[in-house]
Amino acid sequence: MSPLPTGLPALGMAGRLYVTNKPINLNMKYIIILLIAVSIFSCKKDDEEEKHDPVAQAILDDAELVEFLQTHYLNSDNEIELITDGETPLYNEVETDDIYFNNIDYKMYRYMGNEGVGIKPSSSDSIQCLYKGYLLNLTKFDQNLTYTTSRSWFHLPNLILGWRYGFPHYKAGEKISYPDESFGYENAGQGIIFIPSGLAYGPSGSYTIPPNSPIYFTIELGAVVAADADNDWVVNSDEDLDQDQIVTNDDTDNDGVPNYLDVDDDGDGTLTKEEDANGDGDPRNDDTDGDGVPDYLDKDTK
Repeated sequence: MSPLPTGLPALGMAGRLYVTNKPINLNMKYIIILLIAVSIFSCKKDDEEEKHDPVAQAILDDAELVEFLQTHYLNSDNEIELITDGETPLYNEVETDDIYFNNIDYKMYRYMGNEGVGIKPSSSDSIQCLYKGYLLNLTKFDQNLTYTTSRSWFHLPNLILGWRYGFPHYKAGEKISYPDESFGYENAGQGIIFIPSGLAYGPSGSYTIPPNSPIYFTIELGAVVAADADNDWVVNSDEDLDQDQIVTNDDTDNDGVPNYLDVDDDGDGTLTKEEDANGDGDPRNDDTDGDGVPDYLDKDTK
């Protein structure tokens, strides 16, 4: 499973019950009992989610991550194993990232195997990468091991926050081609990002990931593309107006469409890329009325 956004609901099969004026047979009784049980379970689940305390969960997640890092090490194959003979714990080799999101303090941990040599992505760019995803019991829940598949490309604003905060610490590599026409990257950014559940799949979990599960990914960053999702001549990273690394919450005209997906950011009826008064291909440096607000964000100019 790919690193989709926090809280994405799992899809299930929908059933339909048809009731006629005929007497209900024994099988139908079982169906009704089952539906009642499912209803009770759903109500219980809703109650449990309402009781979820994200602040307390962040503290629990950090304790679990710290214990994991203190009791596991990175072997010569760059795989994580339980310490059994005095190996150096990962806790001594990781860097800590303090992240404040939705009024909650989170801690992510990051192992820098190799920084890389290319450009760093912003949290709103597109990346090509290899990865393996694990639970803290070392169970692998997903992976992509080749660059020659569409599953190697990701648009970071569409992914879990842990990826949006983690990948910008690494740099892309240098593309190389092989005789069989496949390709890879040398000197690519490589490492491991350890993510609390609040920046991953939260209280809902996802498929094989249980609710409130801290997880980690081993990653290799091959390529970075500065994305312009709405093709308005302003790249995604420049549409993060509050510079909180979350491009999805910037909406100048409050129309429900974030700027990075909005072709008319200020809602004045003129497309953003048509508010390039000086014609240099960059709407950010055009301020016709001199009020300090670029035309594409200023409803008073068109």
